[in-house]
Amino acid sequence: MITSWFTLDKCAAHYHLQYPSAVLDRCVTFRKNELWLIFRKHPPLLVHLGAPFQYTLISEAPPPLKVESVRVFPELEGSIVASVDMLPHERIMRFHMTNGARLHIVFLSNRGNVISELRGQLQYFKKHVRTGPEWLEEKPGAAIASLAEDVRFSPYWKQHAAEVFGTGDHAAILGMIAGSNGEEIGKRFILSPGKEPYEPSLFYAHYRAYIVRYLQEAHFHEALALTESRLSGRLNDLQKKISQTAVDGNFITRTAEYRFLAETLAACRYLLQDRAEDFEIPPLYRKDGFPERIKLKPELSVSENIDRYYRKAQASERHVRGNAVRHAEFLRAYAEWEERYREFREIRDIRSFREWSKAHPDIQELARTPGAGDRERRPYREYITSDGWRIRVGRSARDNDELTFKHAVKTDLWLHTRHSTGSHVIIKRDGKKDVPKHVIEEAAALAARYSEEKHASLVTVVCTERKYVTKGKGMPPGKVHFQYEKDVTVKPAEV
Repeated sequence: MITSWFTLDKCAAHYHLQYPSAVLDRCVTFRKNELWLIFRKHPPLLVHLGAPFQYTLISEAPPPLKVESVRVFPELEGSIVASVDMLPHERIMRFHMTNGARLHIVFLSNRGNVISELRGQLQYFKKHVRTGPEWLEEKPGAAIASLAEDVRFSPYWKQHAAEVFGTGDHAAILGMIAGSNGEEIGKRFILSPGKEPYEPSLFYAHYRAYIVRYLQEAHFHEALALTESRLSGRLNDLQKKISQTAVDGNFITRTAEYRFLAETLAACRYLLQDRAEDFEIPPLYRKDGFPERIKLKPELSVSENIDRYYRKAQASERHVRGNAVRHAEFLRAYAEWEERYREFREIRDIRSFREWSKAHPDIQELARTPGAGDRERRPYREYITSDGWRIRVGRSARDNDELTFKHAVKTDLWLHTRHSTGSHVIIKRDGKKDVPKHVIEEAAALAARYSEEKHASLVTVVCTERKYVTKGKGMPPGKVHFQYEKDVTVKPAEV
């Protein structure tokens, strides 16, 4: 009976006592199917017309007035409440104003709405749900003689009235309902006979407690299902990444092959001819499992062909090392999330769910929906050096700002080309004190590669700690100030 005419009638009686001469300041909405009536010196009233059921509640705190809120019924602003009642025999609550205006709250299935009436003009909160003016007028009718004729009772309550009230007598049931403060029976709100005499404030306290408890339980089950979906999705993402970063025999074989070819060319460099398209390896240098001829690029010199194979070997080695580091990180993360999931599966009630959520405040941020983790775009590319140092390179101007000011700590090293635009580069210290010279040079080469000077033979790159990098108000994306920098001159990296 939470949405029955009788329950709403008792709510109207309580509101009539709570809002005498209340001045309506504004009507606003923040989300679909919800309207807030905000009064100047009285608590705001929330009208909810969506799932799981329709209701009204006096709010204990004012709603947050967000930028995206929408004003509704500006013509009623400043109106003073004269009385609150129900339209006889119809689930429509009415706020009568001293200026002759009326606010109709329609609690009809699939037609829930709030309607402003001023000088005969109707304005609708939900524009696509129209309730004609004929629904809003009182209609004279004959006296109701039996339960079957009373339209205020739904078919369900007509059928089960005798079970709940202990009698099928219409007048007796109406008397019991009139004197009831409401209670929860079998997860339903029932206007059954109570021990205490009817008191509007006591009824409203029971009504409010039922709605809050019902919504908390509904939210609990919804949040539980959503969190489980996120946790299982996160575990599935990590499983995929663990599989993707597992030892790849093809890459290891390719790395060894590139290294063999580079070293063989270096050993036989005086046998190579300029502009040759390939080179047949002498029998003395051949090795089982590796090719006997080496493909060359005729447009490159002998030294450049040798360097090309060395770079391929180094890139392949970096890939293998990076995969090994990431594989270990994913295994550690999977163990952590699996432990969280085991704890989560033990949750049985709202209290334990709240305690678990409090213990894991990052769960909503990190446990993304299934599949979303892989697709989420990072603002940087990450490279792993041969000795495990992480180097991050910004993808765009806006990504540069996010990388520098959100994904780097003050002790990390920051690099950028001195004379041109390009990516911000961060060397993650991860608690280490000194950054080796070769790591700085490798990061500087990446900064040169991802800049406007990527085709230059030598590029000057500045290097300083992240704490010495600042961004002034109004500066465009990617532009920063820096100080205490050192110059590093490098050749742009081959990626």
